[in-house]
Amino acid sequence: MGRLTRKVGIVALGRGANALAVYAVYALAARTWDKVQCEVFAAIWVLSNALVPIFLIGLPTAVLYFFPRRENTRGLALQAGSCALGSALILGGLLHLAGSELFAILHGDEGPPPGMDEPLAAFIPYAVALVAGGVLDAVLIAADRAHWQALLGLGSSVGLVAAAAVGYAWGLTTAEVLGLISCVGLLRLAAAYALVYRVVGSGAHWGADGWRELLSYTRPIAMNDAVGALSRTVDRIVILYFFTHETFAEYHFGAVEVPISLLLAAVVTVLVPEVSALYQRGDRQAIAHLWRQAVSRLALIALPLFCFLFAFADVFIAWYLPAEYAASTWVFRIFLLSLPLRCAVYNPLLVGMGKASWALWGSLFDLAFNAALSVGLVLWLTQSGSAWAYLGPAIATVVATYAQVAFLVGAIAIHLRWTWSDLLPWSGLGRLALIGVVASGASRWVSQWIELGAMTQLGLGGALCALATVALLSADPYHRHALRSLISALYSSKAAR
Repeated sequence: MGRLTRKVGIVALGRGANALAVYAVYALAARTWDKVQCEVFAAIWVLSNALVPIFLIGLPTAVLYFFPRRENTRGLALQAGSCALGSALILGGLLHLAGSELFAILHGDEGPPPGMDEPLAAFIPYAVALVAGGVLDAVLIAADRAHWQALLGLGSSVGLVAAAAVGYAWGLTTAEVLGLISCVGLLRLAAAYALVYRVVGSGAHWGADGWRELLSYTRPIAMNDAVGALSRTVDRIVILYFFTHETFAEYHFGAVEVPISLLLAAVVTVLVPEVSALYQRGDRQAIAHLWRQAVSRLALIALPLFCFLFAFADVFIAWYLPAEYAASTWVFRIFLLSLPLRCAVYNPLLVGMGKASWALWGSLFDLAFNAALSVGLVLWLTQSGSAWAYLGPAIATVVATYAQVAFLVGAIAIHLRWTWSDLLPWSGLGRLALIGVVASGASRWVSQWIELGAMTQLGLGGALCALATVALLSADPYHRHALRSLISALYSSKAAR
């Protein structure tokens, strides 16, 4: 478990850096352009977030699943890489031919945002690079080169922030900034190809059979990823269709996904091959041990972070965005309500056991429920004249997420024959939530009595909350042991043995 924890930490480092870089780009964009131009930028970004997972067609997860099962890893890398490159080129062609028309449909009666064509054309190479490079990241991780993947993530993150900073300093247009971002994506793709070639090598073993097996496995994964991508963006699509340019920019910049989700993505990336190997051997007890360890360690981060950010949401938005984006505060706060669910990972257990169809049904339910509830809440609140109508999609997204998680947890319990008490360490999670509430509430009460700017208050509150959380965790034997084991797994060389 120590080896896996360090591997998760390394993968999360690269992905977390990329998430923070994206949020830094948002903050710089809000300070560089007016809300109409910000809507163009945000709409293009939302479209890529929706389409890239669809065009990855489940290949990264398939690589993680098959890599420990196949001797000819070179052939597997070639198969997956070729499919990903072809899919990326199709995505580029689709955006070039029909991107503006798609925006016109999504934007309702107002038509596409003004000035969309040039920024979209500048962004297409970045979207292509994301699809083609997604499989390469999976190959590096499966081949125990997670540190290389993390370095790629760190390098591209620096490039993204640098591109946005240049745009802010020089007053560049959205098309010019997105063009710089595309250059960063293409450079990262070239570096990833070079690293994968170094890992799998060259020789006479590039050819491989198993194409049908690979593509058969990716089919439900691709459908699940596609539905999941649409589920994550359906709220933005509803806002884009029903509301003005200004509201869309406020909503999108406020709907910040806390980087803990990237840590979860790292956990998924690492656990899928492990669960696949254990399930093949029939070792369900080891799978249960991995699950509970992952939950206990993720909760040490997710629950205290949720309590702190919820208490300081207004301070955070005041620091993160300009004053005209104050309406983003409640969007941010509502999305935070799903953060406690990040104490566990769900799909990797089902996918690793070859039960990806269950994850697909959960995602389909989430998409349908989320879309219906989002539209229903917007129409109801708008007709009642409420100024809070723009929060309807955020509320719908959180409610649908809780419903989907309940379905997935039930599916896991059925397949592994777990009882309700076996699913999660309930008492430990309850005490940890109480610790987070006490620490964050006390730190907000202390910091608000001091006349400080938003950044200083956030820093002081964070420091006080962290100290109080660690002190309270140390007073609880269960969490003291969990915290020590997490630190030991990350830093102790003995844990690797």
